[in-house]
Amino acid sequence: MLTLWNQFDDLFSDDFFKGRRPVHRALWPAVDIEETKDGYVLTADVPGLSPDQLDINVDNGVLSLKGERKTERKDEGEGYRRYERSFGAFHRSFVLPKGVDPAAVEARVADGQLTVRVPKPPQAVPRRVAVQATGPELGTGNTTKVA
Repeated sequence: MLTLWNQFDDLFSDDFFKGRRPVHRALWPAVDIEETKDGYVLTADVPGLSPDQLDINVDNGVLSLKGERKTERKDEGEGYRRYERSFGAFHRSFVLPKGVDPAAVEARVADGQLTVRVPKPPQAVPRRVAVQATGPELGTGNTTKVA
């Protein structure tokens, strides 16, 4: 009889019957990063979050994604419950390439997916400098462009 009681006790001490707790994930939400011809696209699953529950910032070349999924309290009658959906606050940061214009970063959320588009910084265009032939000091005499 004691063996049966131990099995019964083990059943109710299992995580299945424990209260709803936040899930601690090292990297939540997971973020996919894709490089395109014109920039970078970051995609994160944020089901159930609206745009006003998300905070996206670019500061000192760092893109920060913040948000919080609040727990839903259901006060119901008797019975057991199992909660697998995660909740809680998150904060993810990504260092952007130098020269990215923070005003050009765009973010949208649709169908539970957050998409952040970061344009690539303008590339430095090489410029050919003309060499001038002058007298003994710069700025005097005739100048000739050398090709």
